[in-house]
Amino acid sequence: MKRRLTLSVAVLLSSLSFSQDFSLLTSTENVISVNHQLQPNPESYTDIDGQPYLDFTKSHKVTHMQLGAPSLPYFCESVIVPNKGKINLNIEHDGYIEYQDVDVAPSKGSLKRNINPSELAYTFGEAYNTNAFFPGDIAKTGTPYNLRNTRGVTIAVSPYQYNPVTKVLRVYQNIQTNIITNDKETGKNELFSQYKQNDVFNTVYDRQYLNSGAVFGRYTTVEEEGEMLVIAKDAFINEIQPLVDWKNQSGIKTTIIGTSTAGSTDTQIKAYIENFYATNPDLVYILLVGDHGTVPSHTYGNSGGEQLWSDSYYGQLTGGANDYYPEAFVGRFSGNAGQITTMVNRTLEYEKTPLTGNWMTKAIGLASDEGQGFGNDGEADWQHARNMRTILMNYGYTTVHEFYDGSHGGADAPGNPNSSIITPVVNAGIGLFNYTGHGDQNSCVTGNYSSSHINSSTNNGAYPYVISVACNNGTFTSGTCISETWLRATNANTPTGAIAACGSSILMAWAEPMQTQDEMTELIAETYTTNRKSTLGGIFYNAQMSMLEDYNSSGSSEEVMQTWVMFGDPSTIFRNKVTMNMAVSHVASVPLATTSINVNCDTDGAKISISQDNVLLGFGIASGGTATVNIPALTSNQPLTVVGTKQNFSPYQGSIAVTDGSNSINENPLEGINIYPNPASSKLNIEWDDINPTSIELRDLSGKIIYSNTTIPDSKLTITTSDFASGIYILQIKANDKLNTTKVVFN
Repeated sequence: MKRRLTLSVAVLLSSLSFSQDFSLLTSTENVISVNHQLQPNPESYTDIDGQPYLDFTKSHKVTHMQLGAPSLPYFCESVIVPNKGKINLNIEHDGYIEYQDVDVAPSKGSLKRNINPSELAYTFGEAYNTNAFFPGDIAKTGTPYNLRNTRGVTIAVSPYQYNPVTKVLRVYQNIQTNIITNDKETGKNELFSQYKQNDVFNTVYDRQYLNSGAVFGRYTTVEEEGEMLVIAKDAFINEIQPLVDWKNQSGIKTTIIGTSTAGSTDTQIKAYIENFYATNPDLVYILLVGDHGTVPSHTYGNSGGEQLWSDSYYGQLTGGANDYYPEAFVGRFSGNAGQITTMVNRTLEYEKTPLTGNWMTKAIGLASDEGQGFGNDGEADWQHARNMRTILMNYGYTTVHEFYDGSHGGADAPGNPNSSIITPVVNAGIGLFNYTGHGDQNSCVTGNYSSSHINSSTNNGAYPYVISVACNNGTFTSGTCISETWLRATNANTPTGAIAACGSSILMAWAEPMQTQDEMTELIAETYTTNRKSTLGGIFYNAQMSMLEDYNSSGSSEEVMQTWVMFGDPSTIFRNKVTMNMAVSHVASVPLATTSINVNCDTDGAKISISQDNVLLGFGIASGGTATVNIPALTSNQPLTVVGTKQNFSPYQGSIAVTDGSNSINENPLEGINIYPNPASSKLNIEWDDINPTSIELRDLSGKIIYSNTTIPDSKLTITTSDFASGIYILQIKANDKLNTTKVVFN
């Protein structure tokens, strides 16, 4: 047992405020010991009725938010605990130092963003009339939770204890928390099912848990991998199918199910997803296709007169009713058939044929000037936005516009921003749009930037990721919200708007979502070498988990997790650097029964995927210039599609012919086709009788498509060959459910 030393001293207050550090002491099967140590940190004060009060909200990230009680700091860290057993806590420390005659400011409570904290007066609640130390518990554990393959618990340490009656502040030193699991007693949220270890969550564990290395060892990370389940209104299946096909081609095994199968209520849909997860343990992404009326959101009930509408509910697949940590990342395409098509086309363009230029390295930070001393890290919204800007610029963003209420120097113009300065920047192209301020269903109050401005935008091809820390920007269950507008926007019948937009379905909390936005910025800027996320869903939901941990004692953090809705495809790979090219080559054909294909790629870490008829057969990760892709033995002579992908690269798209087993190209297996002259010097003619070709493609020997035509004339097609380099090519003609594959030579 550690000794306890009590000192009672009166000192200058310059040593009253501290930063903190957690360290793992031991991690065995049933005992986990964690040390918490404070480090000196400058303190701040606030004036209340002419008296200076120590104000920890200005110097610390998170403080207790009980209205009218002392606003003291607390610190949180999570650890992996055994899957079964009751969790007990034992606390040791090196004593405390007492500071006499200290005034500590009270909390204004956990506020929503429709309230300006500076306009609320401080109130001194019952705690200030109680001769006892607040908050009382030096440390405590939260409710255990399930995070996919792990059971975790968060430790909340409160080294500051204050007696408002005697005005004594105690600061505890070197607090050691011992998490002891009693496997003879039943615990909360025990984990009974074990799923296959998934690459997406390997680094999640490493970031989430202090003892992940002790439990699992350090992970060798690869690109985010996992399956996707698409649940769509039956009438929208045709509209979403091109995206499903591309996902399978690019290496994300994707299943699409109509609501006639999955169900029409939230309970039915959740049960279907849980059953799907049980048989498809690599499930990571869920895309809901349809609005609330066709693919319903879930409500957690009424709070403050608002329904807590939630889509993240569908990704919480293990644990109890109060476990909000996700096992899958959920996004939504909300709209009618035409609007769904817009979203599909935008996503395909963003991933397959991104607009050239450096638009993806530009961003907007739009923020109010409220919240000083009350926001996350004690920051006002504009300070929060400026700090994110610094991180992004240090990472390599070329421009991050400062649009802040008030006049704050730097790149922020004097006065308040408005739509006339925001709209041209959006139209010129940005890759990220951070908003922190007040909002309603159809607007960002700062800048008076609304759905009407988005609908008139002309940012074709340059689609930002929009993160909105504001009230009701995601209220979509009754009417259309601004986040939906971002995804539905078009200009000249082609997509504009955003690749994804995250908005709250209710009045949003003040400080908690700022932590999510901070963590998203850190992930985008690749701050953590062992926790890099490249998908829209991976970035958003990992940041949400960070918020849940940091604000473990705040009920508002749970509401933020429940009600912050992601509109967009969560599996889409985010672009934050200028698009680069990869060089890929492979054989032009393979025989039936092939089980492994080597693909040359000059970009290490690229994912090389092989599919057939839009069914994913396998993928490999390029290393040392080569990726080996293992596939089931080929039984069909349909061509293979080869796709290479990596964040911030333009994907490679090619094909490999499947031959009859002789490893040679079949000459004219379809009767009635005449190809001449071969070799061709300037033109290649293709004629046919009594067949109806549906597509004609010309590929080089690497499999790259150099000519494609699906609008076929009645009996003859001529291809100008002088446009191509001399050499051998593969001509493929599809007709009558058969494939004609022929070698042609251009001189």
